[in-house]
Amino acid sequence: MTLLLIAGAYLIGSVPAALLAGFIITGKDIRKEGSGNAGATNVFRILGAKAALPVALFDFSKAFFPVFYSQWLSGFFGIQWDNQLLLKLLILSAVILGHVFPIWSGFKGGKAVASGAGGVSALFPPALPACLILFLIIAFLTGYVSVASLTAAWFLPIFYRIFTWLAGYHYSPELQVFFIATAIVITVLHRKNIVRLMRGEENRFRRKRD
Repeated sequence: MTLLLIAGAYLIGSVPAALLAGFIITGKDIRKEGSGNAGATNVFRILGAKAALPVALFDFSKAFFPVFYSQWLSGFFGIQWDNQLLLKLLILSAVILGHVFPIWSGFKGGKAVASGAGGVSALFPPALPACLILFLIIAFLTGYVSVASLTAAWFLPIFYRIFTWLAGYHYSPELQVFFIATAIVITVLHRKNIVRLMRGEENRFRRKRD
């Protein structure tokens, strides 16, 4: 039953909200437009904020709710887990894997920023406002969502340690390692953006003009 739960999380993560938005609104594959990424940022570039916001919220939610309700889900499926944190991490990993390599759309998905944020918010809620504020500041100052995403991802484990140290939150070495691993994964998924940034070819955050 544990494998069934993890498989379900992967299938939920595989739902390609950005791709569906592109097909529904324009009848086109969003991966063939703009940056080519199946994510909310590219939806914004091509279709605008009204389409991008629901995509971002869906990607956030498809990770947040399975992780947040993991204990209820394990009980529903009759799964006995002494380590609930490990179960949450497995579920989130499956959702992110589905988002990056979605079975429904040829295993070509997004970069796990919104879905990662959703899962992280369920694991450690104080991280969301801190990372979001930092993301918005960097995006505003540089105009690059990729830079903002990478910065927020790498500050996540730092914020976690600061909050657990200064604000008295429980510290989990496993969670710290997972947050560092998340930053590494997001960096790898942004490797093409990093190359474009080094070449001065990265697209800034703005909607494509008709």
